[in-house]
Amino acid sequence: MQIRPATPQDKPAMIDLLKKSLGEGLIPKSEALWTWKHEQNPFGASFVLLAEENDTIIGLRAFMQWQWKWKGKLYKAIRAVDTATHPAHQGKGIFKKLTLQQLELCKQQGVHFVFNTPNDQSRPGYLKMGWVQQGRMPLKFKVPNPVALALAVAFKKGKTAPVAEDPTPVQQWEPKVFELMNRYAGSNDDQLQTVLSAEYIRWRYADNPLFRYNYFTDHENFLLIGRIKSHSFTRELRLVDCILFNNSSSDRRINSRISKAILPYCKKNKIQVISFSGQQYQSYRSALNWMGLIPVQNRGPIVTVRDLNMNEQFPDLLDIKNWGYSLGDMELF
Repeated sequence: MQIRPATPQDKPAMIDLLKKSLGEGLIPKSEALWTWKHEQNPFGASFVLLAEENDTIIGLRAFMQWQWKWKGKLYKAIRAVDTATHPAHQGKGIFKKLTLQQLELCKQQGVHFVFNTPNDQSRPGYLKMGWVQQGRMPLKFKVPNPVALALAVAFKKGKTAPVAEDPTPVQQWEPKVFELMNRYAGSNDDQLQTVLSAEYIRWRYADNPLFRYNYFTDHENFLLIGRIKSHSFTRELRLVDCILFNNSSSDRRINSRISKAILPYCKKNKIQVISFSGQQYQSYRSALNWMGLIPVQNRGPIVTVRDLNMNEQFPDLLDIKNWGYSLGDMELF
């Protein structure tokens, strides 16, 4: 078995391997999706290693590049994402070999740490390879219409309902939304936050081929990004990113402006639950009082991290108070 970096010519075979290993699932596999996710990322192209045997690709491991800013310093990170092993070659340790070799290569290139949110099945394998649990992601919830939610729960008892199609119309992203980002100088520097730019917002949300993201803004003080997620009996507005300009996080008047932008949208689209990152909520609380009195709850996925070049600073990554991540930073895509 040979392990080597992927080349552009490998893309059709990689997509074929992903389909054979994982199936289509909720996220379709295609060259167009791979190109967007792993090649057009403004943080840089993903690190991809392949396992090959008899001129056939039998394993794949991709780490997506990411950048965080904290206390005036830029941290290069990788996000452990796509992996696949050919069904006929399971049990040979291909996933572990590719992962450990990729980690070493990334360490040599100055990457500081790895992060991801593995599920219950894959997490034990990551922990054996040196990943450490940072903790469960805290979430903030709001129920804009308790009566509607109660009716949905009552209807659920003894019944089965299909997940509804999302009827939300496609929102056109105006150029001035991206121009807003030219004014963004960052917010709470005491916490790790994704390095935001117009290029990142366009790639991550506006041009996302998987999910339909909408935005809320007054074109001056705030930009919130979210998507509707339909469940069997409820519709959730998942607010995935919150960007405040002009130090408006301390201005309580912005609270009213944001609520007037979001709550009518929820009523129109029959939203029963709003979800938001508990870390961002704590950072911008004075502008988010409209989110109500339901306390922040540790109900999100478990975040794991692994040291590469953090060294003595690595324990700081295990303290959730040092993180200001959004839902968009951690949700799978």
